[in-house]
Amino acid sequence: MAALARYVLTANVTMPWPATWSETIQGAANIPIPTPAVPATGVPISNPYGVAVAITIAAAGSTITAISTGSNSGNLSATGLLAGSVFLPNDWAISVAYTGGTPTWTWLSSELPQSGASSQVCAVSNPAPPGGQLGTIPQFLFTAGTPFWLDSAGLLYAALNAGGGALRAWIDGTDTIGRPGISN
Repeated sequence: MAALARYVLTANVTMPWPATWSETIQGAANIPIPTPAVPATGVPISNPYGVAVAITIAAAGSTITAISTGSNSGNLSATGLLAGSVFLPNDWAISVAYTGGTPTWTWLSSELPQSGASSQVCAVSNPAPPGGQLGTIPQFLFTAGTPFWLDSAGLLYAALNAGGGALRAWIDGTDTIGRPGISN
């Protein structure tokens, strides 16, 4: 197994999907959450679930003009996305501005088990590696401050750190503030 180290994202990074590869994930999402109804256009809704969520948004007959997120409902910033997946930390808010119908979205927990979980391979390459499944990942926004456990030789590390170095090493005492994290 590759050596993993802790890192923190220093800037928002939108991955240039669709990309393909396979990664080993330390456990699987394990906290079920309900998907709330899409609010009226531009109305923010907070993530109240106590865990970070991945929200996949589709136009579904509407025209999406902006997807915004932020640490509170009065301070949202446009993500630059008009559909796709957005990572929303606990207590952060999201709003979707749209016309001509209501878009759809699905909220999934992105919280990983803290201990006792076995690793699994998330295969998203073509062709899939042995034991994997074929698939692609939609465009995804990772927000500044998100902690990661990464192999510095891995593809996710390279993708997050491309074009200017958006990752820095974890600093004990500074970064130990109870945020959700992602590992590969």
